[in-house]
Amino acid sequence: MKIITFAAGVAVGFIIGSRAGRGAYEDMRRKWRGFADSDTVQHVKGDVKDFAGRAASDVGDKVSETVSKVTEKATSKIDEVTGKSGNGSAGSGSTSGTASPAV
Repeated sequence: MKIITFAAGVAVGFIIGSRAGRGAYEDMRRKWRGFADSDTVQHVKGDVKDFAGRAASDVGDKVSETVSKVTEKATSKIDEVTGKSGNGSAGSGSTSGTASPAV
């Protein structure tokens, strides 16, 4: 990244300090476009785009899997606390015939 910043600084300095004027600017611009439009750069650009798409898909799959696991654990804990998975509440001697949890 430092090299790109340095090269950009050199280019700006060259343009600003150049006595050649517009011709030097147009020449540099033409060379940059030739580089940016080259098959190699376009191929690398496509590879990076494909890699980013696959990485985003993998991350999405992992997030979905984790959310499912957390939801299952939370549901089982809620069922455990509310007594749906078994009658774990102490209070067999209560005077009320039915007990409902506060929501």
